[in-house]
Amino acid sequence: MPITAHGQAIAVGVKSHVLYSRLLTAADYWNLLNLKTTTEISNFLRDTEGYKDALSGLSTDHVHRVDLQNALKTTVRRVGTAFLPYISGPMFKLFTSCLAWYEAEELKNIFRWIRSRRLTPDEMKQKLSYMECSKIPFYELIDSTNFDDALEKLKDTKYFKVLKEPVKKLMGGEKSLFSLELAIDNLVETEICKNLNELPFAERSLLEPLFGLRLDLLNLYHFHRCSIYYHMTIEEILSQMLSVSYKVKFHHLREMSEGKTWQEHLEILEQLFPVYANIFSEALNHPDKELALETSIERYKYKMTLSVFQKGAPGFHTAMAYFLIKTQEVDDIIRIIENVRYGYSRDESAAYLIRPITDGGVPIWQ
Repeated sequence: MPITAHGQAIAVGVKSHVLYSRLLTAADYWNLLNLKTTTEISNFLRDTEGYKDALSGLSTDHVHRVDLQNALKTTVRRVGTAFLPYISGPMFKLFTSCLAWYEAEELKNIFRWIRSRRLTPDEMKQKLSYMECSKIPFYELIDSTNFDDALEKLKDTKYFKVLKEPVKKLMGGEKSLFSLELAIDNLVETEICKNLNELPFAERSLLEPLFGLRLDLLNLYHFHRCSIYYHMTIEEILSQMLSVSYKVKFHHLREMSEGKTWQEHLEILEQLFPVYANIFSEALNHPDKELALETSIERYKYKMTLSVFQKGAPGFHTAMAYFLIKTQEVDDIIRIIENVRYGYSRDESAAYLIRPITDGGVPIWQ
């Protein structure tokens, strides 16, 4: 007899609690921060429950940074695909649409490479993370001569239609990839919203604020970039926003645009959405504003995701929240790898981690 949707939700919820117990501890984080090389980080992670399988194929003597990062990204996709056999219908669709975040990021990386050509095609192919079940011909894209050629190679994918106009602009001389990257994000986020809305009410009501938060912060971040770095008019800015939204609507962004400076934008945002204003204002007072802002956004998302994971009995929302937390853990490890590469101190590295790691009960990054 087939398992009901409710039974599927409970099964993956229970499974996610088991997997959550395998996440790195605060002590693991501090140990990683004290390591000096990529190989040491790889060998340390190989001895943990959450990464031993994914990293088993890497050398114990010398591990290249790109190889380790690709293996780490694979662990997240493996987690996601491990849930898929146990779910169906809207739950299956939502999980697969979230896995498309990784596909989309690799696609954006290829278009960035086509513009810069800072690596050889072979070097770029080595850097590319293998994407299971993806219909995108990634290796063929790297052989593209220009943006138009790359678009033609995407003809049989869902990205072809939405990228036609941005590619036309790039071929016409536009320098920024912003519109193209936004078109990719917009497609993925729209599909996620569609699949989220098809969930049973109980699960949808738990997950909607989490995904809605993501949309709000993405649009506010885009608004920030468009107004500060590209000096766009409000009409130009609105044309660059995601077509899906949650609490932050276009009329809110119009209100914010009435401010002449970013500080005035924030004062208006404070009146509309105080929590969001706090995320931006704290970061933008930091010397390294953009990195601090990205970290501040991710930390708030982590806090909210953890609260969803811990809410109620195990269910599909538990599995979805665990997947998002796992994604952020891998992002943290990759940040640590980059900090080792550039020689940052332990305390400098800890300042930009997403997850709060504690020392005697005090969150270090606070």
